[in-house]
Amino acid sequence: MPSEQTGDSRPSRRASGRHRAPQGPSSTARLLRTTGAVTALVGGGLAVTAAPAHAATPEDFAKLRQCESGGNYAINTGNGYYGAYQFDKRTWQGLGYSGLPHEAAPAVQDEAAYRLYNSRGWSPWPACARKLGLTNNGQIGVSSSGAAGNLQQEPVKPAMTLDKAQQEIQQAGFGGTISTADGGEVRADAYVWQHEMREQRFALTVDGKFGPQSQGVAALYSYLTKVSDGQPGVVGENLWKATVES
Repeated sequence: MPSEQTGDSRPSRRASGRHRAPQGPSSTARLLRTTGAVTALVGGGLAVTAAPAHAATPEDFAKLRQCESGGNYAINTGNGYYGAYQFDKRTWQGLGYSGLPHEAAPAVQDEAAYRLYNSRGWSPWPACARKLGLTNNGQIGVSSSGAAGNLQQEPVKPAMTLDKAQQEIQQAGFGGTISTADGGEVRADAYVWQHEMREQRFALTVDGKFGPQSQGVAALYSYLTKVSDGQPGVVGENLWKATVES
């Protein structure tokens, strides 16, 4: 976890090296900003709109710990940051916990992450929050026992990762048309497509769920490039080849 947790003046050792250097926006993304194409899209009546602010979710934290540590609650690489959320010792103990973060149970580490987030938002994890596009800013509920209240309703499935998604694509290939009909399902092909669009500098959450945000980006890309799979907001063979296989 970067030094923003504690206010230390030393630079973060994790913010450089492990993330790709910033790239300039693609020609398509530049065109997106200069054509005013965030209004109605051809034939589909779709528009790209800002999502309202709402509470952070357990899924947000699942993605965060995958980015910070690969989801490894027991990690200790000797760099001064520990556990799934890469707490430093000073921050951990400042929250009232003893020992070191990686020695604590997963539920305790989750609790600490929620408490820190409720106090400071995503600022303690600037690189991963920026990379993942974490923008939810409402507080996450924590029960009196310390665990996140909404985490107790059902277990959180392991988050999809790019490596896992790419492996599934290599084994099974493109799964066919991706649309909002599958919006509640985490799909490997949707995850890979979202990742590729993020690489092209589109503002898009990479979670494998093809919801309205992904639909809007797909429709907009089709409108700007004239690559279509028959209807705006659907990723079929044509859009897949243009964005992933090109």
